[in-house]
Amino acid sequence: MKNYFLHIAVLGMALMAYPVTGFASSVEEEKASLRAVLEEENSESASWKFADFTVEMIDSYSPFIFRTKKSQQLNEVKVILEVNSMGAISGFELQNSEDKGLKERLDYVIRKLPKCEPIPGKQRYQAQTFELIIQK
Repeated sequence: MKNYFLHIAVLGMALMAYPVTGFASSVEEEKASLRAVLEEENSESASWKFADFTVEMIDSYSPFIFRTKKSQQLNEVKVILEVNSMGAISGFELQNSEDKGLKERLDYVIRKLPKCEPIPGKQRYQAQTFELIIQK
């Protein structure tokens, strides 16, 4: 009987907390931006694109990326992503910080990103560079 009331109390608290967390996540803005860095001015030279959900995925890792004192002092992090001719991320370069822990956390997040999708209609797919900006 005691366990029954405990289960009901926990379930009631979970139901009360659910609408609050659901509402907070729908109001949140996107904090990351991902764009192709092209050598030429026209966008026809682009070979690869990231999936539509990639920016939301990076936003979900934002508290993990900015969790230490050093990284909390930054307002944004700029990363150059290199995509090879097969669409896989082959490397990255952190632009505005020398924090080793931040680089390791970014390495973890970048490994979780999906493979790039080819842009249809191309005869040849080549390596490409993307700029990723993550804001707090």
